[in-house]
Amino acid sequence: MRPDKAWFSARVRENEASLYALAMSYMKQEADALDCVQQSILKAYEHLDRLEDPEKFRAWMFGILVNCCRDELRRRKRVRVVEPGESEEPTVPDPSAATDTRTVLWSALDRLADPYRTVLLLFYYEDLSTADIAEVTGAGQSAVRKQLERGRALLKDELTKEGFSYED
Repeated sequence: MRPDKAWFSARVRENEASLYALAMSYMKQEADALDCVQQSILKAYEHLDRLEDPEKFRAWMFGILVNCCRDELRRRKRVRVVEPGESEEPTVPDPSAATDTRTVLWSALDRLADPYRTVLLLFYYEDLSTADIAEVTGAGQSAVRKQLERGRALLKDELTKEGFSYED
């Protein structure tokens, strides 16, 4: 089956919440996240002929989105403009303001560096296999497994700082 416009539109609609969540984990601002999602959808549509396996659409789309976000962040590093009155330091949400477990978890996950944040999001929230994550990130499967292992340890440390305790 050759994917067409209707097929593509349906797959994008099925994955829009996941695409937005992944973009927000990178961009931190709603408008920036939405811009990256929009750019990645456009790129995916323009290169739909490069999708070899329609069953892998989700992982393929996540890969395009991750690359769009990373490109935008690299571009911003090169052209960092600080507005008058703006701090050059990024603002980190106050974890003590978190009121529920889910908020604390997202806050802790958000503080993790890439690639750990990305692989944990894709593995636990998007249910992608390590093979699919490797395809999305461009890393090998063994690297993804190691990043998951290290990411879990880092997340555990972050949650312990928040006062959460749990058994392995």
